[in-house]
Amino acid sequence: MGLLLQIVHDRAGSWTVHGLPTRPIAQLASLSEGIDYARRECAEAPATIELLIGDFYAVIHQEQGWPREVLSPGIEQPSLELLGAQVKDRPISIRFRDWFRRWG
Repeated sequence: MGLLLQIVHDRAGSWTVHGLPTRPIAQLASLSEGIDYARRECAEAPATIELLIGDFYAVIHQEQGWPREVLSPGIEQPSLELLGAQVKDRPISIRFRDWFRRWG
């Protein structure tokens, strides 16, 4: 049985990682920073990662060594504010899908 981690996006735009042996770490600048932090802190042990972004919920299962690429490296990550008014009028699942695709 692996770790159960939560990476949460808050309304202020930062990310928090919960579920590590240490206390939760907050105010990470990006999802990739949160995932990298979690990977280092748990020494790439098997983990179930829950992503909570507004009303959107996703689960990622990582085996030992975290072989699954969650995000493509080296791609600039847009903020929701930069996506403009069209974001506000669409369901959260569509908004997240479009936001996530922009990362690669």
